[in-house]
Amino acid sequence: MPSLPKWINDTVENVWSSKFKECTVSHVETITNDLQRIRFAGDLKDIHFEPAYAIGIRINDRDFRNYSPFNFNKAEGTFDVLFHLHDTASAGTHFVKGLSVGDSIKILMPRGKRFFEPDAKIHFSIGDETSLGSSLSIKEASEEYNALFICLHELEQCSALEKLNLYGYHSPKNSTMRIIEALTDFLREEKEVICRDDVTFYLTGNGDRMSLIKKFLKAKGVSPKCIRSQAYWIEGKKGL
Repeated sequence: MPSLPKWINDTVENVWSSKFKECTVSHVETITNDLQRIRFAGDLKDIHFEPAYAIGIRINDRDFRNYSPFNFNKAEGTFDVLFHLHDTASAGTHFVKGLSVGDSIKILMPRGKRFFEPDAKIHFSIGDETSLGSSLSIKEASEEYNALFICLHELEQCSALEKLNLYGYHSPKNSTMRIIEALTDFLREEKEVICRDDVTFYLTGNGDRMSLIKKFLKAKGVSPKCIRSQAYWIEGKKGL
């Protein structure tokens, strides 16, 4: 989300007050050096949630940031967010590192386009560190439908996948060939299911990398209707 003057963000909070919820930090957990999971608690009974929806958090006077919640539990009134602390000097990292159990913040409740395909037999989530929350949300939904979930993440520390119970393919950062090799293996092994359009691919994270993967999948015969995409960031572009 782009930076805006303080008075505009103040107006957004006032005019859209019904879209915001006062939430309390109930748990903070360090996953890796650059990943932190925070649980929020609040009244969620009237909130509609779907996998890969985004919440909005105002991290300072001028900036909101979007994050993907998971473990969204209306009955208990809790949800988790996995924060990627990629830059110690960034406003988002500064805000997250300052959160402690008991802190109260206003959160713009989940919204977005419908992303999850409930009829798919296999759900394949592809992305980077910023995609982990979406992958967890898609994994939870696929398990509810008794479908298979698999993922491919481009990460510096693959240990995060095991800690988050996200089992699948892993690629080091900036290793396009490793990503292509992993996808080639999957496409070969699941050829029949792909031909029946029973696999849905969810592409999130780096917009440039997403475009490359989308072109590759289409060239390999994956139907465009079986590819869902949502860019979370693009190199050199602030506030996507």
